[in-house]
Amino acid sequence: MKTLTQQLFFVVCLSSALFVGAAMASSSQTQGGVIHFVGAIVEDPCNIGTTSQHISMSCYRDGQVRTSTISYQQAVSGKPVNNEAATVSMRYLNSQKTLGIVTVDYR
Repeated sequence: MKTLTQQLFFVVCLSSALFVGAAMASSSQTQGGVIHFVGAIVEDPCNIGTTSQHISMSCYRDGQVRTSTISYQQAVSGKPVNNEAATVSMRYLNSQKTLGIVTVDYR
């Protein structure tokens, strides 16, 4: 009988410790905070222009302006432009291909 009482006492203590530990862990979670970013923009972004058939990008790199022109079909495929300075991609919003979003990913 003594061992059964000892085992029962041990189980009650262990389950209480687990419950308290879980409660303490859940109450220590942070609900907010502050993230600080440090850095600098070292180059100007490219100037982008469009015509009815092409997208033109003028980027200031290495002391000079470099201009590249790509077709909308090339933009849909995600063709790299401006000496690998950026990738231009385009996604049409409608089936008539009259509205689209152009995304420029700088490297």
